[in-house]
Amino acid sequence: MRPPLVLVVDDVVAIVEELLTLMRLHKIPAAGALDLNGAIQTLVREPDIRLISCDVRLDRGSGPDIIGLIKRHSALRHRDLQFLFVTGDPVVLEQNKDGDRLLMLSKPVQPTTLISTIKNMLGVEHA
Repeated sequence: MRPPLVLVVDDVVAIVEELLTLMRLHKIPAAGALDLNGAIQTLVREPDIRLISCDVRLDRGSGPDIIGLIKRHSALRHRDLQFLFVTGDPVVLEQNKDGDRLLMLSKPVQPTTLISTIKNMLGVEHA
């Protein structure tokens, strides 16, 4: 089993499981977390993760808060990570258009769009 390249963060267990299955079907190694603390712990354990795909609205916190948590974490602050946030809020999309290491997708996201976006961000060839 290859180490994960993608970390999926959502506070709904079924969504995390569904996205991990989708990525597995497309041969994208991934790990999941249900909150920001779990995401940080997973990032520390899994140094090959390069992309975080995260819902903007979480039960305990806001998805984009993970960027600040990573910047303040001594073991993670130097990692070259990309961020893909999924949101149903068009205002959030407008506020974050300028980041080149950060991309936003608006809900509902089609599975093919999500996989294509993740592969592009990882620099993986489309099969």
